Amino acid sequence: MSNRKNKFFSLILTALFLGCLCAMFLVKPSLAASKVSIRYNGKTYQNTSVKLPVLLDGKTISKSSYKAIKINNYYMVSYTDVFRDGAKVTCTKKDKKITFSTTENTLKMTIGKKKATLNGKTVTLPAAPLSVRYVSKKKTKVLVPVKYVAQCMGFSFFRSSSSIQLRSPLSLQYDGKKLNYHDVQGTVYYNHKEYKTSSLPVIKLEGKYFIPAQELTENILGLEYSYQSSNGTITIENEDLDLRIKGTVGSDQITINGTASSLGVPIYMVRNITTKSDVVCVPAASFLKNAGYTRGWNKATNQYTIQSKKFFSWDKTLTNDQKNNTSLNYLYSAIATYSETKGLGAIKLQISGSSADILKTLTVKREKNVITLTIPSSQYLLDKNLFSHFGEIVDKMEITSGAEGSVVITLTCKETADYSYTVQNGVLEINILYTYLREDGSVTDYSLFIQKPEGVSAEDVTNQDMYPKSKAFKVIIKGDYVDYLKKNPVIINNNTVKSVSITKSGSNTVIKVNTSKLRGYKIYVKNNSIVVSMGAPQKIYKSIVVLDAGHGGFDPGAQHKRTNEKDLNFKIMYTLMKPYFSDNAPDIKAYWTRTTDSFVTLADRAAFAKQVGADVFISLHMNSASNSSANGTEVYYSVSNNSKSFGGITSKAMATLFKNQLIDDLGTKNRGTKSAAYYVLKHNTVPSILIELGFLSGSADYSKLTNTSFQKKATKSIYTGIESLFKKYPTGR
Repeated sequence: MSNRKNKFFSLILTALFLGCLCAMFLVKPSLAASKVSIRYNGKTYQNTSVKLPVLLDGKTISKSSYKAIKINNYYMVSYTDVFRDGAKVTCTKKDKKITFSTTENTLKMTIGKKKATLNGKTVTLPAAPLSVRYVSKKKTKVLVPVKYVAQCMGFSFFRSSSSIQLRSPLSLQYDGKKLNYHDVQGTVYYNHKEYKTSSLPVIKLEGKYFIPAQELTENILGLEYSYQSSNGTITIENEDLDLRIKGTVGSDQITINGTASSLGVPIYMVRNITTKSDVVCVPAASFLKNAGYTRGWNKATNQYTIQSKKFFSWDKTLTNDQKNNTSLNYLYSAIATYSETKGLGAIKLQISGSSADILKTLTVKREKNVITLTIPSSQYLLDKNLFSHFGEIVDKMEITSGAEGSVVITLTCKETADYSYTVQNGVLEINILYTYLREDGSVTDYSLFIQKPEGVSAEDVTNQDMYPKSKAFKVIIKGDYVDYLKKNPVIINNNTVKSVSITKSGSNTVIKVNTSKLRGYKIYVKNNSIVVSMGAPQKIYKSIVVLDAGHGGFDPGAQHKRTNEKDLNFKIMYTLMKPYFSDNAPDIKAYWTRTTDSFVTLADRAAFAKQVGADVFISLHMNSASNSSANGTEVYYSVSNNSKSFGGITSKAMATLFKNQLIDDLGTKNRGTKSAAYYVLKHNTVPSILIELGFLSGSADYSKLTNTSFQKKATKSIYTGIESLFKKYPTGR
């Protein structure tokens, strides 16, 4: 190689090296710890603590080069940079004494000593004031413990991960008392958005948090507020929530929709002496509880967090003619609520119609931030059709009449939002999801985070449960995104995940998740990501059912006219049933004892429910008799396994529920609820039943059991029974 070429490659390598160095030094600085060389008490230290700016009433008062630093576990700050704005500060160099004076307190301290005096009394400081030399800046600053000094001066103190915030003391008067308030001064965090109240911050009186009533109800919660100064009465109401609260300043007694209740502490009229204004303040916890909101103080953020549980509930009773009219779908109920699991939440909108079949023919379209649902052959019966107070997810919902007798539901979101929807038993449910990421873009409490490829919608993501035979499940994305996911790897945040593999299968991308133990999972699709929540099945799902297709493998069960019982059991209980449980984030989870034509012992079937943490066990069989006149449906339970379980359910009550459901839906002969010591019932650990759907040998039943249409009806009937069971007897999870 020539010298010219050597020089050329040397220049290239040098440029690359310098480029890397530039990239290292040009990265935007964050709050991450950085080294600062400081010298005090005769020694030099490399201080690597997180440097925090100090704010007073929202304005930064610390110098950018001399932020608060942690020394010996206490944040210290230059007194000359911070505290001269809030107090009279003097320092005598000769005796190294610093004095802070306010109208209330006088604090005297000595550099290098923990002993100090507060209003003449000896106190011990958490950290001694220090004369600190900033080596690189060749500047000396006297640092003092910021929290202790601030609180002695009467300031409210709050330290977050990004700053130290001080608030000037308030001069207040309430209930005949006057005080210089220097306790908590917080903000409101409602439906995932921060609000600052201008009349007064969130304050703490008598050990309880108080919030300005009018700002809270009108400006934040969207309720109607009125105050009568003549008698001190406040009225708060909202027609959508069917809510009317009345109370009186100075009293802890209120009425909610006419029913008396107690707040525990009075509603106070608090005078802000500084601004010369009077503010009605309500006790946050008891008021919000009575109003139907979740609430609590977040110490880490200095915020009073509030979340709506219900936005509205509208309904109207159907007439008999409307109930019986199968050609028109009457929409008679609309309910909007908020649901959350481990920080991942959604606005859930449920619309009830008189015709489930018509509801299922709806079309859903999304254009940017607008989701439109069109339901054909429908009529909206409710007086109200507009709502605009959903918080940070949805700006507005409107229900209008569309073309050709349709009803159109329009959801205008804050931003482009992913959604899911289902239609079950005459109820359309649509969920609009909100972001689950922190402000810095990191994942919250979720097991898997998948960067969603552009163009992938919620409908393009499905799943395959491989438990319990294989300790794995699959997230399946329509399209080829193997290379994309290699560049954007799946983030794992769960110690039971052993491995994640990404492969192409046909026209799909398959993300296989292998775990060390049985895991329940739910998959949520957002506008920029796919998130998987994982855990023990009973912590993930509200309800769990084991479905057992009787017989299998070399055990054909009953046989008639070349038809094997095992095949009918499997088709109804697994092949046709599986789509009912295919949602990415179901409330009811199904596990099957067999998913192929295989033999499973009775002992393994009975033990399976405990293995997956199931709530109930349902086995499906076909009957047989020597006489073809034997026909009909019967459901069995075991008297040895009939004690009360969740919600008071027993195996006998469960058997009766399914027997009635099947007879009503299928019209088969009612052979009743019966007891028997079948192994899978007697030796089970949960309420269990065995359904004998019909007689394979029966003159009337055989043609039904082998008919595809009847099999689909039977599948739907069993699923409806499962839904009804958990609705009537909730697990409480």
